[in-house]
Amino acid sequence: MTVIDERRAQIDGLRALAMSGVLYVHFWGGTALTEHLRVSLFFVVSGFLITHILMRAKDEGGGINIANFYVRRALRLLPALIVTYAICFAFDVEGFRASAPWHLLQASNLYFALHQTTSPWIIGHMWSLNVLEQFYLAWPLVILLLPIQRIYVVVLTVFTLLVLVRVEAGHLQVDGWFLFFVLSGDPILLGAFACLLQRHPLARSVIINPVTLVLAVATLALPLVLWEGFGASQTYRLMTQPALAAIVTGAFVGYRGPLGWLLGCAVARFISRVSYGVYVYHLLVWWAVVQVWPELFTKGPVPFAILSLATLGVATLSWYVLEEPLNRLKSRFPTAQRR
Repeated sequence: MTVIDERRAQIDGLRALAMSGVLYVHFWGGTALTEHLRVSLFFVVSGFLITHILMRAKDEGGGINIANFYVRRALRLLPALIVTYAICFAFDVEGFRASAPWHLLQASNLYFALHQTTSPWIIGHMWSLNVLEQFYLAWPLVILLLPIQRIYVVVLTVFTLLVLVRVEAGHLQVDGWFLFFVLSGDPILLGAFACLLQRHPLARSVIINPVTLVLAVATLALPLVLWEGFGASQTYRLMTQPALAAIVTGAFVGYRGPLGWLLGCAVARFISRVSYGVYVYHLLVWWAVVQVWPELFTKGPVPFAILSLATLGVATLSWYVLEEPLNRLKSRFPTAQRR
């Protein structure tokens, strides 16, 4: 199997699309529609791929080396984070040191929820990574310890509870800050569920059917044809999750024609390769640029173009100098535990 096959090239295209959405929202000015879609797509892709990695390890080796799984995640996630936090701490960027322990422990989302703030703003985006990391802590144990039937039950139960809390937050008196920054992992679970479901040939054939793709895209486009404000509703957020899960599953299997080419092209694969660095560094790059060019501390097409290129350059340098060499070490820590 080639490296491109292993990475599922079209999934790379979706990851690049999600990252482009992050840059658009932060540097240009997003809408509720783009805000929902870029975060949910990021979560669905992550839940799907992590579940695929863990289930493949369980299928191939009969077990999962939990320690190796965490080492592999650390090798992928920590290098860029360490650089970012080291710079923030050294220069006390936006008062980073006052809340540094929370961020260093990957609990920025809890800090934001408890203190009802997104300050320091240069790491305000880390909440979504934290939600995903907190999912990583528990999910390998679920996959390892439970048979497949009970894994389905766990996924659907937790997903249902999260949806219930989200829809009935007012009646349950759940604070909006916790709802947004902590209890927002339902797309991750739906991505995991889609990965499990597509293992069955009949379900897989339904999910990747062209009609399903048309319905999924139509669902994502609903705010363009319905009433104003629908794109900001919880209804739309929940409707988009199965639509995105179907699209991710289709990309995993592989689309044909122009869509398949677009998602799997070399440019999309390159952007995906450095996308994590783009995500981690982009607000810090913004802060650094405005120290010498204050006029760019605004949003619009010009800041978007300049800051996106600058961030892409920093992320590319980080990938080839720091992240990729450490990423190679993952081969020494196989997730599958041979018996």
